[in-house]
Amino acid sequence: MAGSGPLRYAGLGIQLAVTILVCVLLGQWVDRRVGTDGVFTILGALLGFGGTLYALIRELSKADKDGR
Repeated sequence: MAGSGPLRYAGLGIQLAVTILVCVLLGQWVDRRVGTDGVFTILGALLGFGGTLYALIRELSKADKDGR
């Protein structure tokens, strides 16, 4: 069956890293524009992590339903 097993989740680590990196860079850009000292960078990191965690939970929930 295509798309099953560990290879199905191989890209999740890369997705986590890229999402957090993009959100942190966006937060740094906003900090420079607004003149704050890292507030939006931290919020970006938290938003990126939270969004990736949400996507991971949805993917695992979908895989659990498909496995039954």
